[in-house]
Amino acid sequence: MSMRRWRSGGLALLLVAAGTFGAGVFIVSGGAEPSPAQAAPAPPGLQPDVQRWLKDREPLQVELNDALVPIALKKVTSAPAAKAPCQRLKKAAHAMTVHGKAPNAKVDELARAGLVKFEQGADACLAGDLPGAQGLVAEGLAERAAASEPLDETLDGD
Repeated sequence: MSMRRWRSGGLALLLVAAGTFGAGVFIVSGGAEPSPAQAAPAPPGLQPDVQRWLKDREPLQVELNDALVPIALKKVTSAPAAKAPCQRLKKAAHAMTVHGKAPNAKVDELARAGLVKFEQGADACLAGDLPGAQGLVAEGLAERAAASEPLDETLDGD
């Protein structure tokens, strides 16, 4: 399993564990609540609504990753053979695009990186332009890679 796939798949579980650990520290510290002036909002990655959003979109992310493989790795070599993988990519990218917005605007923006390129790549693929599709998918993957670290930092509250 690649690190990127672990990140998308294991992030929600990691965040739940981090939230549990934080609660344990609070209990050990005597249970005194900080004053409202001292209390900082939890980072997005520890907010229950953001965690729920990440968990809900996880199956869509896995399907998108799987649908990208034949195009990104150039396993499809002819237009007739590309129809099913192109349709799968179109459906997966569209599902991610129309999935509800994240409760945090910055998380939403970063989590959607590359989706437009993936849909454009699927359209090019369905039109029989495999080189164009592969180029657009590569651009989408580059956008996602560039957004990965900022997304992690945003979730961590950095």
